[in-house]
Amino acid sequence: MAVRHRYLVTGAQGFVGHYLIHCLLSRTEESTILGIGRSSQRDSHFLRPLTCTAKEGVPLPEPLRSLRSPRYSYLSVDLLSDKLLEVVRQFRPTAVIHLAALLRGVSDELILLNNAQSTESLLKTLLTSESKPEMFLLASSGGVYGRQYVQPISEFAELAPMDDYAKSKLAAESMVQRFAERSGTRVAVARIFNVLGPGQDELHLGGRLVAQIGAILSRTSPEVIRVGSLGSTRDFLDVRDVSTALALILEHNREGIYNVGSGVETRIADLVKLFLESAELQDVARIENNPDVIDYIPRHVASVQRIAAIGFKPTRQLALTCCEMLECYRLLHGQDKLLSVEDSALIG
Repeated sequence: MAVRHRYLVTGAQGFVGHYLIHCLLSRTEESTILGIGRSSQRDSHFLRPLTCTAKEGVPLPEPLRSLRSPRYSYLSVDLLSDKLLEVVRQFRPTAVIHLAALLRGVSDELILLNNAQSTESLLKTLLTSESKPEMFLLASSGGVYGRQYVQPISEFAELAPMDDYAKSKLAAESMVQRFAERSGTRVAVARIFNVLGPGQDELHLGGRLVAQIGAILSRTSPEVIRVGSLGSTRDFLDVRDVSTALALILEHNREGIYNVGSGVETRIADLVKLFLESAELQDVARIENNPDVIDYIPRHVASVQRIAAIGFKPTRQLALTCCEMLECYRLLHGQDKLLSVEDSALIG
């Protein structure tokens, strides 16, 4: 059978990367995938651990371990290295999905510099290699919108990024648009809102909540959950739905900008409540937030009409996603499961 697409995925061993590659392999038998990233290949664990788990990192959910496919390979390649040109020339991608980016954990200046430089290097390499991919998909962020007074936020809203990560994503968007003009490659930008899912690290709110609840369950921490503004709202979407949305953009060969979110506005207080109910701690844990901390983006929810127009509809319920995130912790420590056999069958 002829290979229909050759997908090059940067940041392949990141949180979204693992799930996206599994999604792409599951949706077609006619494509090959090459994942690249700075780290060495890891087949059993996510890169980042939770503080309440083993240092090796959170184990990959069983479905993600099927990445040992003859149609998938991984190479440790820095996007800033000279080796990248050779890799691109040999693989000749028909589509490039650029996920790689620093999020937090280092200085803001380094985040901005690294994300801009790595994107610039990748685009320059594609031009130099003359590989001429049909499609380039950039994973951007809903953070590029910053604070908006009109909700939900459409793709046509004025952009006002408020931190260096969001600024780096906006810079990357400008770069890929110039790349499209020079190369003739179709370019799509996916502005992803707040992602949740099993294995998420503590650079994200969901991972931080799991870490705190995990510490309470293991009796290594007081029964207290500390969060920021409980009244703020966000648009949360399961990482498997994010992967489906990205796959649909690729399959439809659509260019342009797409919000990738649920379209549902959820209060942080309600998300915390879902996690505590999943852990059966709703009557035990005390929630603490600092009223002096100001959230400069009090509301943030996506308008999802454009992505819905190509067939995307979220399928994962937020409560079940929270439950499954906690399940990762419980399975790691051999505790009783949070999910019944029937519920597990729904997760897949």
